[in-house]
Amino acid sequence: MKISPFLAAIPLLLLGGTSAPSQETINPQLLTGNLRLTLKHGVWKLWQDKPVYQDLTLDLRCDRAVCQPSVWGYAPKFNQEVDHQGTVKTIKLDNAWRLQVKMRIQSHPWQAEVREAIYNIEIVPYQDQLIGSYQGTLGGRRRHSQVNGTISPLWPNPVPNHQPLQAREHPRLIFRKSELTNLREKAKTPIGQTIIAQLNNSLQEKIYYDGYVPNGGYHATGHCFLAILNQDRKSAETAWEIIEKTRKNRGRRILEQSPIVAGVALAYDLCYDLWGEKRQREITGWLSSESKKLLSGLPKDGWNGDAVSNWNARARGAAGLASLAILKEDLPPDPLYYPSAQVEMAKRHLERYFTTAIGDRGFGTEGDLYTTEPMVLAVFPFLQGYRNSLGLDLVTGSSAAQLIPHYLTRIVPKNGQLLIPAYGRHQVFVGVSLLTIALGITDKSWLPALKWRLQGQEKQLFHPHYPHIAPFLLAAYPSNLIPENPERQLDRVLVDQQKGFYAFRNRWQNEEDFVASIYLKQQPFVGGWSFPDVASVRIWGLGGHWASFERSKGDWNSENTVTFPKTPPWRQAKPISFQSSPDGSGVITLKTDKIRVKGANKPVEVALVRSFAVDYSLSSGSPGLFVLMDKLLGKVDQPEFINKTWVMNTQGNVTLGRNSFTITQNRANMQGTFITPVTLKVEKTNTGERILATGSEEFFLVMTVQKSRPPAVKIIGKGLDAIVQIGSQEISIIDGAVRLKEMNFQEP
Repeated sequence: MKISPFLAAIPLLLLGGTSAPSQETINPQLLTGNLRLTLKHGVWKLWQDKPVYQDLTLDLRCDRAVCQPSVWGYAPKFNQEVDHQGTVKTIKLDNAWRLQVKMRIQSHPWQAEVREAIYNIEIVPYQDQLIGSYQGTLGGRRRHSQVNGTISPLWPNPVPNHQPLQAREHPRLIFRKSELTNLREKAKTPIGQTIIAQLNNSLQEKIYYDGYVPNGGYHATGHCFLAILNQDRKSAETAWEIIEKTRKNRGRRILEQSPIVAGVALAYDLCYDLWGEKRQREITGWLSSESKKLLSGLPKDGWNGDAVSNWNARARGAAGLASLAILKEDLPPDPLYYPSAQVEMAKRHLERYFTTAIGDRGFGTEGDLYTTEPMVLAVFPFLQGYRNSLGLDLVTGSSAAQLIPHYLTRIVPKNGQLLIPAYGRHQVFVGVSLLTIALGITDKSWLPALKWRLQGQEKQLFHPHYPHIAPFLLAAYPSNLIPENPERQLDRVLVDQQKGFYAFRNRWQNEEDFVASIYLKQQPFVGGWSFPDVASVRIWGLGGHWASFERSKGDWNSENTVTFPKTPPWRQAKPISFQSSPDGSGVITLKTDKIRVKGANKPVEVALVRSFAVDYSLSSGSPGLFVLMDKLLGKVDQPEFINKTWVMNTQGNVTLGRNSFTITQNRANMQGTFITPVTLKVEKTNTGERILATGSEEFFLVMTVQKSRPPAVKIIGKGLDAIVQIGSQEISIIDGAVRLKEMNFQEP
């Protein structure tokens, strides 16, 4: 059989005359993996009585050209809330691969309209991709155009020795029923008793049935865990009473309803056998209904379904968890929304979330709080429930696997808490709770480092607001593992190239560890929270928070960068150069995008070049040397740009000198010296003080942190042409970037 003329012409059209694919029979081994086929203009809907066409992407899972019958489609410009269901079958495999795909195209998630589509697809492997054409019909209209596709390794990965889930088998989410006997014994061990004691204490705390994170369901989960551990019907009855009140107090929006649904699902799974058939049926139906709402989104109640949004992560994590809880339960038939389909929809939404919102090394686009909070509330529980119930690992091979090593790199303990120099809303994260709820889904190679980090946290292994973490912690705590310092596995310099995040750490020891960071916001997204933190630095060390703002509300002055009072902030930056050293030191130089304002004749644009250097080599005589160079490019004499201000927020006490400042905190000090002449002032903030420098279009600053007298700073020359000597370290600006003479750099 010959390849169709349209199919044979595709390479010529796409590749400007490159020869057509071979007409030999295709090796089936080439058609193994996760296949993603994009059908150009595969779907349509009417707009002002005219059809508007959008691309449709189909996801198949195949092994040597034999595909699983289920296929899922997604057309975000058609409707980003909907994943379309369908089936696929192979028609023929010779010198082309012919498939027939039948889809149920749903125009809107909250409407019942479904249109049947049939696509006859003809593709060939070509230069690490799939190319071809399709013909088909949708809603009475014939469609035909080109197909482009990719093949990636099979994912998710199967969990070894998984036992298939049985009908009405519970518990299944946090752990399986077969694990109960061992868990009861583990609860008697010292760590088990510590966890149960903290659980009992947290259950004495106030229950919040409203607010941004209602936690009634999580309290019920704690009581159900005690009930199943101790075979105690009284605890199960207490949990039921809380569940009843929780369900009567609906969340104000999907954002608040999501933790309610997640908590009820976890409690239902643990108390299932203790509640009896009537209650089982009642909650099964409720979870089914609520998961549909979370998957569909309810715009009238306030909703953000963009893939990058923490709303999406919260809602779809909770929906997936609820759907896993009711798999293989008796429910009325529904052609679109049934538990296994809902689980797959939730998984696909979260897959897109991790692809867009979380970088290649675990930094979250929306900042640390809005990244980590959904993980604790719903996403990590869903990932663990998916692993236990279906025997598939959604973490390995996704950016979800990067979150724990990311935060192990940035965490610094203080006063019994695990903190980070954070970005985003409030400049905080969820703390130890992120680590303890993640134990069951974290790669085993990281567990010794995780256990090391949890040492000293025995008084609070999870936040009292989250009692549902207790069963996750007891089930997965690695009692027999020896803790290992993270430096055996982690580099001291972390670079998330996708998001443009750079962190520099000197060691893993105690509260006096240094962690410095800068965020370029290399991949800004519309549709999620965004903060004015482009080029903003953080500096912690010797127990002090030197460049940091607590409880920020997201204003530009809460960041540590260069600002203008009458313009919007920069949206993103790109790296110009980067070098790092094995000891955690490094230099990153960036250039922002341009801030544009209206000028007299044409728009006026200004960009920032910032170079940030971190030196832990001790050559300066200080354990931490930090250098900032800022240079503005463009029409900085325009009225909107005249009052440029260098800003640094600190949690210490500031004393100003001539072209210098001293910050004291925690029996240590930071000495900052401006090489460029500036006018300095200090103002109080709600949590600390803010240093403001003005009077220059260029800023060149060196800072040292130490417990004793700061090392002397010798300046030879002026401005950006100056050479600065501190100890044996020599600092200069060459080609617009900070240069450290005494530095053992390695190639990135």
